[in-house]
Amino acid sequence: MISHIAIHPDYHRRGIGEALLKEAEKRAIERKLNRFEAWTRDDQWVRNWYEKMNSSQTETYYHVYFKGNQMNEIMHTKVPDLFLVNSFAHYVGDDIEQFSEKTNRIHQCACYVKHFS
Repeated sequence: MISHIAIHPDYHRRGIGEALLKEAEKRAIERKLNRFEAWTRDDQWVRNWYEKMNSSQTETYYHVYFKGNQMNEIMHTKVPDLFLVNSFAHYVGDDIEQFSEKTNRIHQCACYVKHFS
């Protein structure tokens, strides 16, 4: 799994990310790995970059964040004197709009996979 690839903004669009990924692929193949898996949020330019690097999107889900009063309708506890303060959940359904009035933090996460020959 690729945990993180980042390039300082002063050096964007110079092929550094691609060079790092190619070197990582070379090392992975030497170690007999058969694929990379990378997760990203709803940053379209990052998704486009993974597709340009010959990765395919395999799945998506939503991170839905709740805090304070936003959780009253969503989360409940049966534990006395336990107060939920913050929470996030993974939502894999199709009706993401149901949360739009309950929270302002929803991010779509996507998995990109690149198989090696």
